[in-house]
Amino acid sequence: MTLADVAAFKAEVGIDPDAYTAGTETGAAIDTIGCHQALIIVSAGDVTTSLDVKITECETSGGTYTDVSGAAFTQILAAADNVVAVGRINLNGTERFLKVVGTNVGGADYGVAVVMSPYYTGDGSTFDFEV
Repeated sequence: MTLADVAAFKAEVGIDPDAYTAGTETGAAIDTIGCHQALIIVSAGDVTTSLDVKITECETSGGTYTDVSGAAFTQILAAADNVVAVGRINLNGTERFLKVVGTNVGGADYGVAVVMSPYYTGDGSTFDFEV
């Protein structure tokens, strides 16, 4: 891999890092055009009760989003908070636009980043989910 290869990576904010009250946060539409894989990185601080994070998809940025099959993290509970979780999506089988959706009960400090690559590196690593 050369420096030019690294420049081809694209990073987006899935959900702004913040202290959220109980409820659902939906990130902005992320355009995946030209990319073949996405790493979804959840950084969770204090979680009062529970935090669920999933990825949704749509062909247009403003359309109706549906869940990406299998692209949901294991629920983060208060007893096991202050963690980083990473999932990978092969974008060849998804719609063009993604959104990150986080739902928490009781409040949670968290943020989600999405790092996309024009390359698909295939299997070989351990992720919280891989679709």
